[in-house]
Amino acid sequence: LDTLGPLEWQPWDAAPWKLSAVDGGTVASNDYRGRPVVVIAYLGFGCVHCVEQLETFGPLVEKYRAAGIEVVAIGTDTLAAMKESLATGKSGAKLPMPLLADPEFAAFRALGAFDDFESKPLHGTFLIDRSGRVRWQDVGPEPFTDAEFLLRESKRLLAFDSADHPTTSSR
Repeated sequence: LDTLGPLEWQPWDAAPWKLSAVDGGTVASNDYRGRPVVVIAYLGFGCVHCVEQLETFGPLVEKYRAAGIEVVAIGTDTLAAMKESLATGKSGAKLPMPLLADPEFAAFRALGAFDDFESKPLHGTFLIDRSGRVRWQDVGPEPFTDAEFLLRESKRLLAFDSADHPTTSSR
């Protein structure tokens, strides 16, 4: 049975990443250690569905923060292309979350949002807990856009992170 993996699902450690932010400086996964974060891996501003995803999450960022959860978006555009897209208004909405550039797909690969066979990134949305473990994910050909659901589910899943609840079932 050991070769099949654990009997019960367990969150796994998210691989570290460090990327340039569109508003300057760098942001690393370790910057979120000690607090939960939703990471949105999107395919750049040229992807209309990705822009819709960011515009769906944008208005809820304050609700996420009120729940103690940060939101960060990692895109495949270069930093210069991101700045140009924001300046030309490709996204009509204000995007209140940090926007990070990952044109080399390092974070996409680290998070498992990369198709090695096709050699291209995938859409990905991840809930990472305060210990750096992936508690929930959606990876695939379409971006995840149900931001209200993820907020509710994040609160539910993160409740298991407290000392009163084990991280896995004891059944």
